[in-house]
Amino acid sequence: MEHSRASFVLGHHQEQAKVVYCQAGEPTLLVTELSPFHPQSHLWPDQPGDIGTVCWHGGEADVGPCRMGAISPEGELFVDTEIPVKRGAEGWAFVVVHPLAGRHELAVGSTVELKVDAKARHALSLGHSACHLAALALNRVLTPYWRKEVSERDALGQPDFDRLAIQTSRVEPCGSREQYRIGKSLRKKGVNSEALLAELAQIEGLINDQLVQWLATGGDIRRSRAGEAIIESRYWHCVLEGAEVTIPCGGTHVGSLAELGRVSVQL
Repeated sequence: MEHSRASFVLGHHQEQAKVVYCQAGEPTLLVTELSPFHPQSHLWPDQPGDIGTVCWHGGEADVGPCRMGAISPEGELFVDTEIPVKRGAEGWAFVVVHPLAGRHELAVGSTVELKVDAKARHALSLGHSACHLAALALNRVLTPYWRKEVSERDALGQPDFDRLAIQTSRVEPCGSREQYRIGKSLRKKGVNSEALLAELAQIEGLINDQLVQWLATGGDIRRSRAGEAIIESRYWHCVLEGAEVTIPCGGTHVGSLAELGRVSVQL
């Protein structure tokens, strides 16, 4: 069996595809050769999976939220955190799992139509694109709070506080929520945690000022992928300050900064 091919990177919301696996139950777990649905990652579950519907001859079911799955060489499906192997393990097929409401038996090889809820997808895309922009602004404003030279740099060449300190990230409709930890290792790398924590209100204001400046430029946002398979690397590209910045990212996004409207952060 091959890895699922994913078209959500191209902004697709609808596909016709053949069934390659169906496990009837409550819910029924459906896998197709091709899917427009974005699945929640089992490794970094920041963006929830897409929801929508699946239609077939004589039937229809609500689907989602979609998740990642892996099918073993013996044909057994493992879903989300149950996946026991690393991405790309020999003989394993990594797939988009569509949980269908109700019990259905769809024949392997039959054709179904997959339709993503575009409104729900767009709300999450707004939150995810804004999340990347806010992280870059956070890194910029926190640059003076590093006592030492930092080798870890973000897409703008700034000290990457976001990547070094982040513990959890959760994309929400029209927003996101991140948790950062300033521990011993980060202080050892050179973060002036005392000053940073004492000046959160000032830092918040500077981040929001930076966001206003970037959003006013209305730069384009695009996505790219190394290949069609769901396990291939995907990227977020955005024009900022006259240049295109690139961040590895498996989620969905809007088409421009102008589409975001107003973005602000609270620390």
